[in-house]
Amino acid sequence: MIYWLRDPLSLDRMIEKARKLVESGRVERLDGGRFNVIGDHGTYTVVQTFEGKVTCNCPGFLRVGRCSHSTAVILLTQVLRGRRARRKERE
Repeated sequence: MIYWLRDPLSLDRMIEKARKLVESGRVERLDGGRFNVIGDHGTYTVVQTFEGKVTCNCPGFLRVGRCSHSTAVILLTQVLRGRRARRKERE
């Protein structure tokens, strides 16, 4: 069974870590859907496709397919999309 589905608290912890990464400015947008994320144990590269799929080169993502770094990028890009949508509504 997938680890984060078996233990819902681990999913909560991952989302909380991701939120903290975004709030502390540790997610840096590069080019072409690439981001540097400064984690607790190193700096990792997260790539987000046009469709929104993400990958990360950290050991956790390579092992289970999810991590706080990739989740931070998802959170950040959702916030940015929401801001753009609200701006368009006002225009």
